[in-house]
Amino acid sequence: MHIFRTAIPFRRFYSEEPVVIPPVRRTPPPINPPPDGGWGWIIVASSFLYNVLVLGYHNSFGVYLISLLNEFEETSSKTAWVGSISYGFIMICGPLSGKLTVRFGAREISILGSLIIMISTICSSYAPNLGMLFFTHGFLTGVGSSFAFTPGMIMVSQYFTTKRSLATGIVMSGGAAGTLIQTRLHLFLIDTLGWRQSLRVFSALMILCVVSGFTYLPLNTKGHTSSVVDNLKNSPLKKFVVDLGLWKDKVFLIWVAGNGLCKFGFFIPYVHLVKHAVQLGIPVHSASNIMLCLGFTSMVSRIIFGRICDSERINRLFFNQASVFGVGLLYLLIPLLQTYGSLVAFGLFLGIADAGNYILLPVLTFDLMGAEKMPMAWGFMLTVNAVSCLGPPFAGWMEDITGSYNLGFVVAGALNVLACFVLAIIPWAKRTTTQSGKSIMNVTINRSTQEITQWVDNLLPSSEESTISRYVNYFSTTTFRSTEITESRPQVDSADKPVDEVDSGNGPAEATKL
Repeated sequence: MHIFRTAIPFRRFYSEEPVVIPPVRRTPPPINPPPDGGWGWIIVASSFLYNVLVLGYHNSFGVYLISLLNEFEETSSKTAWVGSISYGFIMICGPLSGKLTVRFGAREISILGSLIIMISTICSSYAPNLGMLFFTHGFLTGVGSSFAFTPGMIMVSQYFTTKRSLATGIVMSGGAAGTLIQTRLHLFLIDTLGWRQSLRVFSALMILCVVSGFTYLPLNTKGHTSSVVDNLKNSPLKKFVVDLGLWKDKVFLIWVAGNGLCKFGFFIPYVHLVKHAVQLGIPVHSASNIMLCLGFTSMVSRIIFGRICDSERINRLFFNQASVFGVGLLYLLIPLLQTYGSLVAFGLFLGIADAGNYILLPVLTFDLMGAEKMPMAWGFMLTVNAVSCLGPPFAGWMEDITGSYNLGFVVAGALNVLACFVLAIIPWAKRTTTQSGKSIMNVTINRSTQEITQWVDNLLPSSEESTISRYVNYFSTTTFRSTEITESRPQVDSADKPVDEVDSGNGPAEATKL
């Protein structure tokens, strides 16, 4: 046995000496540019289906209002909170769903959201009172809808550039198509099976969203995206640079303030328009046709306007303002509309007017804030738009007091007109915004490429190409919104520059010393 032990060196397998393994250098995979098509159209189709089922369900919730009023015998304002709470949590959870999408992936979060909606909808079908519906439909369905809805919008922004408005318009038309389909579907199910069974049937349909979620394939490998946060991965401020910087940007503040005003009354027609028509003596089945007209024109207009807004000749910001003003004007006219035909015309024109603002929300957020800030900017935008959950209860409260929804529509219309003037300030803010944020990291940010390099105060020329020349070239190829950048540029002696690169004093500001 001793001979056997010495012949086979077992001690090698149990050696406590550290084994030095040479490091393996792995080249990260290349960053894939947006394909502007290809698999991106599969993403668009999947996101479209999500909007058909998820947003369409919320937009058609007004057909449940009459059943809930009869079932629980509560006031219109209190019953309207069932749908409004869910609308609010779709918006409030925007930053959370955006963060989770970046952290875990769009596929995982969208599927999780679909499963939450399935479970919460089944629970809502057994609710004994409005209090339970506030939790199951209001909170749980709202959170699940935010998780299911947000990843698709972020994915579309990543896969498209020149066709982004068209792709977004197709996706956003899903909500209108869902309104068109689900208004009739739920009305039929309620008449034949009752509102509780109708919710269970919808829960089963959400399986389609679970399957569609598997198509959300990331464009780039996680951790290999050209973002400021990735370049600052060694900084203790990496989690806050992008997030907090948004709230110091005047353009972003004006953008969210204007949209917050115009979104106050966004859901009022979807919740109360059918009941408003019934109060005017229109049968409920005929009243539901108004929502069909709204859904149809909204669906078609979102696709058409998406194609139009991809043109370089169209100013998207002005187009958005015209849309907001049109919606406000229609709301202000609602007290004059007393007949079935006039309300049908209202639904037709509202679908057209609202389409411009609806599809341009993510597009203009991307245009104004950039690709790096898009996930958090879109999340914050949804949070501010949570004010829309107050519109239906407010209109219901006005109905409880005055016996009519007219005042609720008029107030919403006035806020839309005001929002139009607030959004008109954005071009001025873009011209006057200065970059005042400083950082202890002493780095230079290239806003065009989103690259970060360490700042060097004492620049020494090298044998190949002088560092000064590299910085001069660096300045000449980068542009910023800031007018303060010129003062923070390093001073370069004109004697060390080529003649044609001497600063004339009116060149663009290219770099920022943070």
